[in-house]
Amino acid sequence: DPADQTLEFIGEDTIDHTPRNEQVLIKMGSAFDIVGERRQVNFSVDTSRKTMTEEIEVKVRNQKKETVTVMVKENLYRWTNWQITNKTYDYRKDDARTITFPVKIAAEGEAVVRYTVTYIW
Repeated sequence: DPADQTLEFIGEDTIDHTPRNEQVLIKMGSAFDIVGERRQVNFSVDTSRKTMTEEIEVKVRNQKKETVTVMVKENLYRWTNWQITNKTYDYRKDDARTITFPVKIAAEGEAVVRYTVTYIW
């Protein structure tokens, strides 16, 4: 606890058997003062071109009194052949079906991540 410089119990969980020298993933929980809303803005299928296009918008609000960086993770679950054709933030490709947008949000501010993905089959 920063106020009195003591340790503070924040919860508990179990850790399964982990081989020596391997990493352990510890989930720290959810931030109640950072809120996200995701919606599909547009959707179309073109069977002649064998494509499906989807536009997604994710609004993230930071109610903290400090600037934060939020990792907006999106699962592109429809197909593994995809292309981001439009975006409001840069992203990184984590694997064949997952992308992450690192988004810096000012204190008590909002950011809107919007992207268009085209799937090809």
